[in-house]
This record gives sequence, C-alpha cells and structure tokens, in this order.
Amino acid sequence: MKLFRLFSITAIVAVGLVFSLSNCKREKEIIVVNVHDTLKGKDITGLCIYPDYTNAMVPAKGAALLLYSGSSATGSAVASAFSDSLGNYSFKYLLPGTYFVTATYNTDNVNYKDFLHGINFVFDGVVITMGSSNITQNITLATVAAPGVLKIALDTIIAGPSYRLVTLESHSKASWEGNWAYGTTTNLPSLGMQGGFNVFKFTKFDFDEANPANIVINAYVQTSSINTFEPVRDALAGGCVRKTLNVDTMMVGTVVTPLPETDTIRFYANAGEVVRYGKGYLAHGHMKGFYKHPYGQTGIGGSGASDFLPADTSYMQANDGIPYGTTIDKPVDMYFEYISKNKKWSGTNYNWMFVFEGKFVIDIRNSFYIKTGSLRDIITVTPHVNMMGTTNREY
Repeated sequence: MKLFRLFSITAIVAVGLVFSLSNCKREKEIIVVNVHDTLKGKDITGLCIYPDYTNAMVPAKGAALLLYSGSSATGSAVASAFSDSLGNYSFKYLLPGTYFVTATYNTDNVNYKDFLHGINFVFDGVVITMGSSNITQNITLATVAAPGVLKIALDTIIAGPSYRLVTLESHSKASWEGNWAYGTTTNLPSLGMQGGFNVFKFTKFDFDEANPANIVINAYVQTSSINTFEPVRDALAGGCVRKTLNVDTMMVGTVVTPLPETDTIRFYANAGEVVRYGKGYLAHGHMKGFYKHPYGQTGIGGSGASDFLPADTSYMQANDGIPYGTTIDKPVDMYFEYISKNKKWSGTNYNWMFVFEGKFVIDIRNSFYIKTGSLRDIITVTPHVNMMGTTNREY
C-alpha cells in the first residue's frame, strides 16, 4: 500500500512538472533567414572603388560589405563579404528575392579606431532584385556624412561672431616615424625609428567644419628641437641631427647653436586648398623649408668661417643641383580629422578643448634633399593638435 502511495505521489509531481514547464513563458523565437542555395542560387559580384588624394577612383582592397534581406539595412545581415586585393567582391548562391547591400572601407583596414588609423569611406546601400541570373553591382565608396558647424580660429582678426577664438594647447605635438636604413640601399622595416619635435607652433589656423574651402593652416616645427629619445644623437654638437636635417648651426664662443632665421620646416594650406575627404578633410598643402647655407658664408648670424659648421658630405646633398641658401617649397597632401570636443574643468572654471589628428608622408631624400645613412626615403608625420577655447565661454 505504501509503495502504491509513493508511486502515485511521484506521478502527480511529474505531471505537475510537465504542466508547469508547458506553461513557462516562451523564449524569444530566433528566425534564421536562409537565402542560399548552392545548386540553383546565383551570385552578386562587383568592384569596390574609392577616390584617392588626386580624386582618381582606385580599388578598395579589403572593403567590408553586408547583405540584408529586403529593401533596407534593417535587422541582421544575412551575409558578409570582403573585397579582394583587386577590389572585387561576391555574394554567392543567392535565392531569388530582394536584397540590400552596404559597404564600408578603411584605408588601413582597421575596424575600430581610437584616433587616426586610416581613412573611412562608406556606401549607404543599394536595392538589388535577384532573379534567376547573376548580377553585377559595382560600388563607389564616398565620404562620410557631412560634418557639423564648428568655426574656430587662432586669428584674433577673424575671431568674432562667426569664429570663436582658440589658442594652441601645450600638449599638441608633431610626431614622425620611418624605417631605419643601413647605408642607402638596405631597408630594415622591423627596425623602425621615431621621434618628434619639442617646438611645434601654429601661426594661423582657421577651421570651418561645414565649409572646408575656408580652412587655413600654417604651422611649423623648429628643426633643431628634434627629439628621437637619444640625447647624444639629438645633440647639435657632435650628434647626427644637424647633419640629417641640414640644420644651420654656428659657433657662439664654444657653444653650437642653430641659426634662428632658417631653423624651421613649415606646413601650410591656403583658403581653397582643403576639401572634404573620408570622415575628415584633405589639405592639398605645401612643405616649406630652408636648404642650408654654405660653410664659411659671412654676414648671416655673425661673421667669419665660424658662422656655419662644416657639412658632412655623407649626410649632405652633394650633386643634386640644389644650391645652398635655397628655400624649398613643394606640395604635400595631409589628411586630418576633427576628433572631438570636450569640456575641461579646473575648479569652477572650464575651457572647451578641440582635438584634431592629421597624417601625411614625405619623401625626405628625393623631394627635400636630405641624405642620411640612418633613414629610408619615406617619413610619416602625425600632428596631434589640441585647441583650447576661452575660459568660461561656450562654444
């Protein structure tokens, strides 16, 4: 009798458990859309391109594409693809139906970026009606959505109702990096060299976020302030810096000093030379520098043979037809972005901070006639600029 009662109780519990589970709240149903048929499906293929600095259309190598079911980019993508080394992509074995394709491209192929890593381009999407034949759909990536309306300037003349006045914040810097070379022929990319300049200044910066043609940039570094984190190498007296960068130096007593009149390399872009590009702007600017005075020239910075120290012909340009005392001014394209606007507090006072990041490359050997046994031709320069607004003023 006890055994029968125990069995009955167990049965009732089991039935109750089943009943309870059958009345549990149903989990959200996951719908998987199948759009592929490896036997009868057809392909969407095409070429991804984007504009380079000259506005020529070139392959977007490694562009990321998403395929959605329907006529818009809603819900989850049903397929993804990357363009190959020639810019070609494909979505294979698709069933008949309506699809929507979007694409993004970063020139450094970086999907996440904190600051400036590559240039972003987008393709907002196109509706494709798939039937029983393969379809070709080429994609032209373009600049990202239009920016805001910030207008700031270092120039007190134009700062006013339209442009708000800013100053260059002290943490701004201009960094560079390149590959170390042994002699002039061997490239050792694993042994990179990098550094910056302790003196980095702006003489003009007018920024109009919505109208890039109004943007004006004029900035410079002091050549002798180079910092490669090696004090012996950076020293004007006995170091490589005056040889590598052709810094004009003179002897004042027993101290070697740079010649102030020529100790600068300047980047500038005039009004009308900046265009919207990628997520930011492309400045079709210029690099301007001074090619060293000859040793022994008089009347500049002093007199006599002690004015300019002897050149080292293993570092100096010897037979390229560039005369001493020449100003070199050549075109250089710089991409830059307006990264962020943040409020910085100090007690009850605040300042708005505006962050910009830029990047450009220069051929120091062939374009700017710097002959060195330490660096290869191409140097990448990355300005990081903080502009600070007036204390307790809204921007």
